Amino acid sequence: MKIPTIKKITKRLTVLPTGRYQYRAMIDGVRTKHSPETTDKTTAAQRVQKWLEELAAGNYDTVTKLERKEKKVMTFQQCLSIYEREAEVKESTIIGNRCCYKRLLRENNLKLTDPASKLTAQVLKKWVKSCVGRFGDDEEKAKRKDKAASILRCALSIWADKLLQYYELPENWDVLNFKVSQTKIKGWAAATDGRYEKAFQYFDSIKDSDPQLYIAFKLMAEYGLRNSEASRAKHHWLLPHVFSVLVSKVDGKPRDLPYQSESDRELFESHNKEGEHILAGSMTERTDKVWRRLNAKLTELGFTNKKKAYDLRKYFGSQVALQTKSVWLAAEMLGNTPEVAKANYVSMLKTPAFNIRKGAAA
Repeated sequence: MKIPTIKKITKRLTVLPTGRYQYRAMIDGVRTKHSPETTDKTTAAQRVQKWLEELAAGNYDTVTKLERKEKKVMTFQQCLSIYEREAEVKESTIIGNRCCYKRLLRENNLKLTDPASKLTAQVLKKWVKSCVGRFGDDEEKAKRKDKAASILRCALSIWADKLLQYYELPENWDVLNFKVSQTKIKGWAAATDGRYEKAFQYFDSIKDSDPQLYIAFKLMAEYGLRNSEASRAKHHWLLPHVFSVLVSKVDGKPRDLPYQSESDRELFESHNKEGEHILAGSMTERTDKVWRRLNAKLTELGFTNKKKAYDLRKYFGSQVALQTKSVWLAAEMLGNTPEVAKANYVSMLKTPAFNIRKGAAA
């Protein structure tokens, strides 16, 4: 193996979030990396060269000692700080995940200043078992298990695959491979007490007096947008024949929704003419206040769900599935995975009758 010069090594050093440097290279067909314990670039290059020389000479005991000496596992606080800085998610998601992360550490007697290596898959397994407990019937235990799994999913998202490049974690850390049980999605059914008809009638009546609230309702009930999508919806999404939602959590592709009436495009374009967003007002108004008002009004109209505005989106999905006889299309219109849409809506559809011989005879 040819040992590169200090100059070449220096050029290939990558700075880590901790300020240290990392050298990455293909050695004998294997992608290898080494992170010297220093924040000085020249010193890091010299130590990398020493490491490469020992590796080339076959002095594997010395190489192992060098790697162990340089290996430094981050603390829980360092991991959290990197997550807060690098995660490409909403601020509210970061806050929620951080709370679950701290709760998980606290309930396992771990401190933020402890190294991440103190958390193991065995610790997680025991914690889940303690959350479920021994008392109560099977239904109660299942609820406690689902709650523990939800907390665990949020906490472990700190070490999501996309962020692993920023961390210095224990080698073969079993926490990264810990399987969290998935909560089963219950089939959704629309209420039959007339609340949806009452809601459409009421919001149609305030179209002129409160267009902001009317449009917020319309975006969720007739276009199936998440409130986060509706708050970011912009005028350039309004194409001539479709409402092209350019925010997707599934595959990053836009989902094209047919206009529910010929006047909808004009309605959305004329509201908030001076701004780029369809909904008017500041970010606080678009992302918070208008949805508080919508939830309050839906409560008055008889909606009892915990997430009342979100129930409108579920209603939209159910109608797409029922009217098109396609759970797949409901998933496309909602921006969901087919699995989620299937769990929610497939029970609403009857299996259609079909005759295979009829097709052959034709």
